[in-house]
Amino acid sequence: MPWWRRERAPGPEPRVEMLSRPGCHLCDQMLAVAREQVDEVRVRDIDAERAAGDMDQQEHDRWSTEVPVLIVNGEPVARWRIEPGELRLALSRGRRRGSGR
Repeated sequence: MPWWRRERAPGPEPRVEMLSRPGCHLCDQMLAVAREQVDEVRVRDIDAERAAGDMDQQEHDRWSTEVPVLIVNGEPVARWRIEPGELRLALSRGRRRGSGR
């Protein structure tokens, strides 16, 4: 759906992140769904973050088999796949809780 036709619930725009890794086709699919409804999605490459020392081994191990993971305002809302309706619901909840920024 084009950005100008997206219906948005009232409230601040939630912070949306996606944990990813290079070559992940499910990551590409989830990102496409997210970008249909969200202006800004921060994509975090867990392997690059681990190599740079920005993510410890325990956290990397936690997410390693679950990518892609979609996070709204710091809360994981989906792993592997998300349907547009599920994302709309998560974004609506995120707006009601505040942006967390």
